[in-house]
Amino acid sequence: MSILTDAPLPPPPSRREAWRKKAERHGVSTKTLDRWAARGIISPPEYINGRKYGNADEEPRTDAA
Repeated sequence: MSILTDAPLPPPPSRREAWRKKAERHGVSTKTLDRWAARGIISPPEYINGRKYGNADEEPRTDAA
C-alpha cells in the first residue's frame, strides 16, 4: 500500500525576520515598513508574542502606486 497521492504539496514555510532587522536591511525605518505594508508594497507583518515579523525572502514591490 502506497502513501503517495497526487495531491500537491503545501508550500514550504517562509522564513521570518524581525521587523527591525528587515528595516535595517532595506535602509529604512520601521515606520516606513508600516507604510509600505499599508500600501501593499510588502506583505503585512505577522505578530508573534506582540512582536512584528516579516517574510525574510520578500522584496518590496516596485509597481505599487
